[in-house]
Amino acid sequence: MGKTSWSVLGLLFVGWMAGAQDAQETQGQGMPTLTVATEFWPPFRMAGEDGRIRGLDIDILHRLQAHSGIRFEVKRVPWGRALKQMQTGKTDLMIGLAHTPERAAYIDYLQPSYYQCHPAFYGKAQVAASLRDYRDLHGQKVGYVLSSAYFERFDNDEGLDKHGVLTEDQLLRMVERGHLPLMVGTDCQVDYALSQRNDTGLVKAAYRPAHTSALYLGMSKHSPHHELGPRLAKALQVMVESGEIEALAKPYRP
Repeated sequence: MGKTSWSVLGLLFVGWMAGAQDAQETQGQGMPTLTVATEFWPPFRMAGEDGRIRGLDIDILHRLQAHSGIRFEVKRVPWGRALKQMQTGKTDLMIGLAHTPERAAYIDYLQPSYYQCHPAFYGKAQVAASLRDYRDLHGQKVGYVLSSAYFERFDNDEGLDKHGVLTEDQLLRMVERGHLPLMVGTDCQVDYALSQRNDTGLVKAAYRPAHTSALYLGMSKHSPHHELGPRLAKALQVMVESGEIEALAKPYRP
């Protein structure tokens, strides 16, 4: 083999090595995986048969990943602990968040809101029928989920006899068993839960607060990937405006 042939082979080998290095660098520059901390909240997040979390919010995250190219790792974390992790940036995102001024200090609420619900009160028929005005709550023990936001008047009312528990499922069972006469909840979640099981006949009270609970995808202001927020918001806006989220929600409505 002549010198010219060896030179050609050498150039080809150098070119192959450079191409392999470029491919490795390109692969290393892929989108990071963002952590999403959340807790069960049917039908938005619930236990699947395979042990994984399923539900409307999970469907939305799958489609958001496809639209944005950003990967998500969903972890089940108690709600209060997840909020604390958002304060430090240990968790990048939470989904199904209601807006409060306190949370806004460390969370960027990605616009627009992707879903809207309404707060409501639930109890057994006789108690629920007696609740016709906010003032009727006084003198009653009302259950709620710790670290949740319902509506400002209720959240900040220190004159009410409020009993906080860790999860919605625990709260429902306490009302079903008569340990609590009333509970506050979010209608799109509690109505779904009652459509799946309601042996004790819990009903929604006649009094309905004039408030909308908008749900958001929130990003920690201390996330190391905070610069990806606008990209996520843009993809979320496309999904909302196109009706894609509305279509995803239909199978989960009672």
